[in-house]
Amino acid sequence: MKFLDRLTKVAEIVGSLGIVISLFLVSVQYENNSLALKTSTANSVNANIADWYNSFFENTEETESFLTFLADPESVSQTEKFQAIMRLHSLNLHLQNALYLERQGVLDENLRKTISMAVYSGLQQPGFYYWWNQRRSMYTEDWQNFVEGIIASEEETELEELFNVFTKEETSKESQNKSSQ
Repeated sequence: MKFLDRLTKVAEIVGSLGIVISLFLVSVQYENNSLALKTSTANSVNANIADWYNSFFENTEETESFLTFLADPESVSQTEKFQAIMRLHSLNLHLQNALYLERQGVLDENLRKTISMAVYSGLQQPGFYYWWNQRRSMYTEDWQNFVEGIIASEEETELEELFNVFTKEETSKESQNKSSQ
């Protein structure tokens, strides 16, 4: 009986060790899958935004119409105005999604610089404000606040400063949320 008892205990130890090793391997695989998923998501976000630019700027007529809308929204036809608004809406849905994923930790926070640049570049154009006043309510509150923050920034603000302001605001909000829990 002693031999069987010892053999049983050894089998239990080996079995437990096997479970521990399996759990370790699962955690390594999980980390690798998480990285692969984040990479795939980042590629997808970039591809969506690049597709928007590529499809749009392949058509010279649409590009001219869009640029005219940005400079003076009242100078284009209703159809051209609608197309321009839909183009901006589409781009901003992509950018909103990218910001959300960045804030969830899926995308690198430096992506916010690119997003800020895309929004900031439209600030000198009346068509940007025409579109924003029409479509603002169709976006998430977080995106609305993000765009409004850029609009409220000074004209000479460097992108790095803008990025730092939004990063500090986000860190402050996270700290407040943790404190209240």
